[in-house]
Amino acid sequence: MALAAAISLSISLKAQFKASAEEGKKLYEANNCGSCHALDRKVVGPALRGVTDRRSEEWLIKWIRNNEAFRKSGDADANALFKEYGGAAMNIYENLSPNQVKHILEYIKTAPKPAPKAPVVSTDGEAVKADSNALYILIALIGVFIIVLIILGKVRNTLRRLAAEQDGTAGDEVKVSFIKGLLPEKLAKMNPTVLIVFTVVILGGIGFAWSYKFGITEVGVQKGYAPKQPIAFSHKLHAGEMKLDCKYCHIGVEESKSATIPSINICMNCHKGVQKASTAEGDGISPEIAKIYKALDYNPDAKNAAEAFGTDPKPIRWVRIHNLPDHAYFNHSQHVKVAGLACQTCHGPVEKMEVVQQWSSLQMGWCIDCHRNAGIDAANNNYYAALHEKAAKDLKNNKNKSQYFGPDGKVKITPAMNGGLECAKCHY
Repeated sequence: MALAAAISLSISLKAQFKASAEEGKKLYEANNCGSCHALDRKVVGPALRGVTDRRSEEWLIKWIRNNEAFRKSGDADANALFKEYGGAAMNIYENLSPNQVKHILEYIKTAPKPAPKAPVVSTDGEAVKADSNALYILIALIGVFIIVLIILGKVRNTLRRLAAEQDGTAGDEVKVSFIKGLLPEKLAKMNPTVLIVFTVVILGGIGFAWSYKFGITEVGVQKGYAPKQPIAFSHKLHAGEMKLDCKYCHIGVEESKSATIPSINICMNCHKGVQKASTAEGDGISPEIAKIYKALDYNPDAKNAAEAFGTDPKPIRWVRIHNLPDHAYFNHSQHVKVAGLACQTCHGPVEKMEVVQQWSSLQMGWCIDCHRNAGIDAANNNYYAALHEKAAKDLKNNKNKSQYFGPDGKVKITPAMNGGLECAKCHY
């Protein structure tokens, strides 16, 4: 009887459970699922919309909670998926119960599809200007078309005049055009076709030079870009006056490709106690620090930690400042940990910036110049042990004719000598 009652209770509990899309959304955001997945497109991992149609609920629970153990159990689909994505392992989420996973799956099932893209609006409410490059190209093409028509018209008139002279029908009176009347005497006497070609070449050269300069210095370049952020975080205060190490907040800078945006928990290491940015703000909590508390759903007036933290935290939607093209690869750890570069080398004097801006152009030529001129300390860095041995051997054999012997009479090894100009090093 006891066994039958237990089975009956288990069936009853299963029947009572109902997955909640709202709860699933909270769990989805709290566990940063969106950092590797999107609902409608493939990013680091597969697109999630329709995943419950492709896999069973039981399979998905096993995969999400511990995909490593699931793969080791010999599941063919799990190992095939792992192989499809180049052996990139998904994080283990054993902190999620099977029912919590069901909540997430319910959210994925019911999440609304994205609406058609609306005009992009900046953080201060003003509409962002659309890219006008296509308009410039269209105007240039129209200009070229008009010039060609003018040249063809002049050629036609010249041919008519020559034909009239041969037939003896040309009049003695010579009509002087309005444009020729404005030109100097020497230019006015030139053959109209030659004059037009000469003019087109001059104007075309000026237009080409301007277009080339515009394409090199403006298209895709965001130097000086300093968007308004949802919280007015001052690098001048934190990195400058307080002298906080950049690596304290940007924890991934020595370990990964990305420097990472600091989590709110890092902010709270200090701001659990520090609630005012300056004494001039008077009593109460600083408005900007209050925004941190609101995002974390934190109540600073609570009696203990258990009561202080709510259940509805929301991410702070920082506006990205430094944007590289999708085909460009940059690894922070390679430059900071291995090469020993200071953050200011690329990001400028951040410790003096009240509002952070893009300091360097981040163009390909800017990177190449650095790779050609920056020196590598190969002798004191085990990462470059093989390069150091190669350079020492070359210097011994070729002395001052060695490629590592600089014009200033000193040994200099650059990233370019270590393959730093190879296309595949920076481009996918």
